[in-house]
Amino acid sequence: MLTHQEVLLRLGVSLLFGLIIGFERSFWGKPIGLRTYSLVCLGSTLFMIISAYGIQVVPAGNLLHAADPGRIAAQVVVGIGFLGTGVILRDRGRIRGITTAAELWVSAAFGMIIGLGLFFLAAISLACVFIGLYTHNLFIWIGLIPRPDRNQDRQDYVDQD
Repeated sequence: MLTHQEVLLRLGVSLLFGLIIGFERSFWGKPIGLRTYSLVCLGSTLFMIISAYGIQVVPAGNLLHAADPGRIAAQVVVGIGFLGTGVILRDRGRIRGITTAAELWVSAAFGMIIGLGLFFLAAISLACVFIGLYTHNLFIWIGLIPRPDRNQDRQDYVDQD
């Protein structure tokens, strides 16, 4: 069983990771940001702690089925996939929200990793996520990827009214 200090550490790290990823989205003015990502990461951490450690506390006679900690983790993946699907929009042939959905999914994975106490894996994964997020802007700055026309996107929204 986890000590209170271990639970506090895992929830604190999970909150921090969720806030870090959410900050990136909030910084770019995306509607889903700090609050959503921190809650997804915290929720996944809680589910993973329950999955890995909580089932051990329940007496075997109270369970109708064999205890399988992997079931809760699998359902988190499915649930976040469903949530991510809700943020993907198709607008005039363009698809929006894919990055947001992917980040929600990764945020849930961070919560699960942290819930298990795999802090090194979480830290390395966070570095990888930021490399993935920021190389796009670096490639635009270098000129390897064309700069998106932000004014065209704004004009499309103005034309809709």
